[in-house]
Amino acid sequence: MPFVTDDTWSPARYRIALAAWQRNAARNESEILPRSASTTKVPRHGDLARKLGSLLTWRSLSAGADWTSIAANDNSAPGEPDLIDSDYTIRPRLGEIFRSIKDVEFTERRHAKLGGGGETNVVAISGDIERAKIWPSTLRPRRVAPAVIVRLGKLEFSNGGCEEPALILSARGIEPGAVRIPLGGLKRFSKGARGCAGDSFGKPKGANDNHKPPTVGCSQSANNGAMDFSDPVVDMQEARRVRKAVAPGTAMLLDFAIRASNFREIGERIGYSGKHAERKGKAALIEACEELDAILAA
Repeated sequence: MPFVTDDTWSPARYRIALAAWQRNAARNESEILPRSASTTKVPRHGDLARKLGSLLTWRSLSAGADWTSIAANDNSAPGEPDLIDSDYTIRPRLGEIFRSIKDVEFTERRHAKLGGGGETNVVAISGDIERAKIWPSTLRPRRVAPAVIVRLGKLEFSNGGCEEPALILSARGIEPGAVRIPLGGLKRFSKGARGCAGDSFGKPKGANDNHKPPTVGCSQSANNGAMDFSDPVVDMQEARRVRKAVAPGTAMLLDFAIRASNFREIGERIGYSGKHAERKGKAALIEACEELDAILAA
């Protein structure tokens, strides 16, 4: 029974979860570790492994690029490859947010819904909280609104009337000015100007060409030779090409196959049951991999 902790867990909650895990945990590690496969001269499923080998390629293509090495770019159209030109930094970070609201107490409130099942919201109820009147221009005519939260710990929010410096377009062109921060917009996350919320692009990313070329095992006059470089943009484009080339039903079957536990689950996915589902699932997967092999070989 695995569980994942976060900064909101108290020691008491952790002890309860740990005790529950210990009651259900296996006594010996051998009960949960996978059995080591024995090597044989003639593998039992060697022929099947050759037929389904392209499924590993499909899994690799579907895994996507490593997001930690690619800068976020919200301007890209959906499905377009991401840019890798620079680091994208957003402040405050999650750690800074958690530290800023450590003295605020939250609770969950469920929205009213006929028959139950309304959405749950997390709201601040007590602690280091500050409220202020809402900016009049954000109110509807003849409406009286309660005070809004403008500070949670060290996080400061706009009441609708706050402004921040920015470049604006005027009759004279682009010039320094100010724009209004919407109601609830984050102003800063700590005292001082360094705590202003925002985002920025950092130094460009990519290979570092300042290092001397390796010379181990070769003479000083030898050239650098070819370098094996994995380009996530090219990988993404190749994945899109392959996915468009196969039939939609084949793509759906391969996507499910990389998560399925056995052939029976694949057969049940396409509408069969029992032992018949196992045979049909195996045959359908082999046929899908043959189609994928033809696309990869093209």
